[in-house]
Amino acid sequence: MSICDSIKKKYIRLSKGQRKVAQFVIDNPTTITTQVASEVGRQAGVSESTVIRFCYAMDLSGFNELQQKIKDYLIEKNGAAPAPLKKRVYKKQNILCNEVMAKDVDGIINIMEKINEADFNKAINILHNAERVFILGVRGSAPAALFFYNSLVSYRNEVYLMSYKSEKMAIDLTQMNEKSVLFVVETDDHQEDVRSVVELAKRKSSKVIAITEDAPCLLQEQADLLFTMAKQIQRAVPCEMAMFSLLHAIVECMVIQNKEYYQSEGTKSTKNMIDSLIEMV
Repeated sequence: MSICDSIKKKYIRLSKGQRKVAQFVIDNPTTITTQVASEVGRQAGVSESTVIRFCYAMDLSGFNELQQKIKDYLIEKNGAAPAPLKKRVYKKQNILCNEVMAKDVDGIINIMEKINEADFNKAINILHNAERVFILGVRGSAPAALFFYNSLVSYRNEVYLMSYKSEKMAIDLTQMNEKSVLFVVETDDHQEDVRSVVELAKRKSSKVIAITEDAPCLLQEQADLLFTMAKQIQRAVPCEMAMFSLLHAIVECMVIQNKEYYQSEGTKSTKNMIDSLIEMV
């Protein structure tokens, strides 16, 4: 059975957004093989995450496998695969732009080389199995913590972004137990500020996962899992792109390894949100 036939067979069980993707794939197979998921989503009138979830609904590992299935379908149908897009040629005058982005790439490669696969998979399992996930990032680490919160809350319930030194912090701490995990993002040398929070979490028997820099780490003895990244070279505008990439990888791999669960949970979450909006109206 071809991928298009499989899509037609499962069409009725797809969500409204996924049906848009399904119809777009059937009508524009060549576009699928030559564009990235975000562009396919834009042209289909849905988000990139909907395109990815459509792939999971089709029992595929992700968008890359969908592209390969479509290429195989086109070869079988037409005898040849569509020509790939021409490699982009970057303008030589964008030297400063290239230098800035090259530093981001170097940071990502550096953290890729340092990650222990066993620890990474353990972190994914802890996050997946946790009853509640609490995320903490102070000062300069707050944007990364917010990014991780927004990414994770799209797929699972009971995710909390902790607000340091507020009444909400006290409430969050009372909710922690042995089935909870505290995820600490700390990259700007303010580990003393989060140390007390981590100590309280450990007293509650919560798991602690931390991401920090190579600098002497106060969290090293307290964290169940610790990921370190190279200290950022001084830049005009601080930006930890490697940090965001690692956080994205954690959420993406968690979903991929448990795609059947998050596919169904995503549908439930969407339905609950719609029901809540209807009640408000």
